[in-house]
Amino acid sequence: MLDYLNLLLCLHYLRGAAPDRFDTLAARAHVLNGLDDAVQLLRDVGRAADEDMRGLGVHSSMQEALGRLEPRTARDLRNVVDAMSRLTEDVFGLILDEYEQQAALGSGEFFTPRPVVRLMTRLACSEFGPGEPESVYDPYARDGGFLIEATAACALDEDGLPRNETLRTYGETRRADTWRLATMNLLLHGVSPALDLKRTPPWHDGPGRAPLESFDIVLTNPPFNMSDPGRGERHEGQWEYGAPPLDNDNLAWVQHCLAKLRERGRAGIIMPNKAGNSGHKAEQTIRRNLVESGVVDCVVALPAQLFTGTAVPVSVWILRHPGNPCNSTLFLDARHMGAKNGARRVLSALDAESLLAAYRARRNAGGAAPSRGTTTEEPHVPAALVSREALRRSDYSLNPLDHVERRSDGGEGTEHELVSAWERLRDTEEHLRDIQDRAAQLPFVGDRGPLLRRNQPACVASLDSLCEIQAGPSYSKLGKKQRSTHGPVPVVFPRHLKDRRITDEEDERVAEETARRLRNFELRHKDIVCVRSGAIVPPALVQQHQAGWLMSPNVIRLRVPEAQKDRVLPEYLLHYLCLDESVAWIRDRAAATAAPSLRSESLGSLRIPLPELAEQQEIVAALNGLDELDRAHLAAAASARRTRIALAGALLGPSTEPAPATFPRRRFEKEASL
Repeated sequence: MLDYLNLLLCLHYLRGAAPDRFDTLAARAHVLNGLDDAVQLLRDVGRAADEDMRGLGVHSSMQEALGRLEPRTARDLRNVVDAMSRLTEDVFGLILDEYEQQAALGSGEFFTPRPVVRLMTRLACSEFGPGEPESVYDPYARDGGFLIEATAACALDEDGLPRNETLRTYGETRRADTWRLATMNLLLHGVSPALDLKRTPPWHDGPGRAPLESFDIVLTNPPFNMSDPGRGERHEGQWEYGAPPLDNDNLAWVQHCLAKLRERGRAGIIMPNKAGNSGHKAEQTIRRNLVESGVVDCVVALPAQLFTGTAVPVSVWILRHPGNPCNSTLFLDARHMGAKNGARRVLSALDAESLLAAYRARRNAGGAAPSRGTTTEEPHVPAALVSREALRRSDYSLNPLDHVERRSDGGEGTEHELVSAWERLRDTEEHLRDIQDRAAQLPFVGDRGPLLRRNQPACVASLDSLCEIQAGPSYSKLGKKQRSTHGPVPVVFPRHLKDRRITDEEDERVAEETARRLRNFELRHKDIVCVRSGAIVPPALVQQHQAGWLMSPNVIRLRVPEAQKDRVLPEYLLHYLCLDESVAWIRDRAAATAAPSLRSESLGSLRIPLPELAEQQEIVAALNGLDELDRAHLAAAASARRTRIALAGALLGPSTEPAPATFPRRRFEKEASL
């Protein structure tokens, strides 16, 4: 499996870095005559990748890896090359994800999720202006993601134009396999591969160690040490904040990052939560010196299950140069953020924006921090700005859980939160009852008895005879270069299709000029959006406020023209396409292609039963009503959970004496009994 993934990496690398070589190899793949030719082509693919990287000063061994592959038939190899020629520019990251899962990378290695990389980079760069910073360093580069993201984040000058001088990058890695993958990744993203393979930690003395000069930005995800530290003292290295304990390098990495910072420099480093409140004497001493020096700017507790290779709860530490100290530390709790994706969680662009907004709101507020840890809550982001004095009283804990969860010691804040929770629950319960009353009047729903036997629809029509089917733009028209998190026009991707609706995350956007150029791909009210490539999920209906948004290359648009509106309702089509049988039919057609993808012609052949328009309206009313009832139940359940959490905190949390019940208890009990 790993050798096969190396083949995919080589093909994708050659396609981007050496397109002429790739075209030559792809042409050979189309005329393969037998296994001997296939084996030779594999060797030549590896040799081409090695030679191209060698020309850039990078020594690789892909030819050896691909020489171990044994295709069953020449046709297998031809299909692989053909599929790789049609995949998108983002596929390298997906292949790395799969490589990580298959290889496990040994010694607890794992790549840093791209949303975490973006968040750390933006936090570390938050105090730099346009055209800054000038240099970035990653002492444990893994897949090179931090160097790539920092280069992209600092690509423009103060006028919004490309900088004359690109960001200077440097990184180190200690594994040959990840060094090779990181180098390919950097080259494909146009970043100079200044990446050295080192066998010892960067704080060890010796020839060829990290450059002596310092950097504006240091970003890294170093290997964790979760074992209990040894009791002996560490003697090697120079430690400004205290010698780390033996057998545990967590705070050695922190000090190395600080040592490499320039004046005004910033560092972002991923640390296990345990490093923030470890009881080991040496680590307590280091944390005390870090806090007293004012170098700990912010600590963000991340959600669990973000990383493939570890379940260790982690935080992001944002550090600053000691010449520019801070008098307080901001703690953000993001443990509740992210969406489930299989066994892992994924931070969305909206999550990252919420965290950045919370950081800026607290850090830009100005003024001295209060003597005690003041806890606030930005939208979805619990936060605590903790003074140096308060950190002293907490034994210099840098674990957000020791600060953010200290609400207000049972005072007015807890009481207000509980009252608000009861009020929200009352409102959602009232809304639910209103929806239930309306649902009782719906056709096919009100009596809740067996469905009366219905006549067969008068006719059956193919989908392409009822609506216009339009695939999204090509990647050359709307690729990664045209998109950003800014701009006025959102772009709809398959991940935005949830519960038959398009979410309002708006995490990918384009400029007005791009939107005008692609106006043939804009969405209108009551258009239906289906997945074109990727995991097939039920389609979604465009809402009124989403008119004018753009399709991504990964989706297909269905639009009922004026000439067909007396035959079919868009909402009826949506509900039919969301049937389990319809989704299974679409998945079957998508899976029939070499790379899972749905062709417009295949989708258009789906047969749609068409009852009379009046009956369609009744069906739509019934199903829309139950959708609304479903959402109302979910909102009421979520409010009940929040109320339970608030009540448990008030009853069981730290408190001096019970607070009087100021919420309308009797009224609520009466309503709840209904």
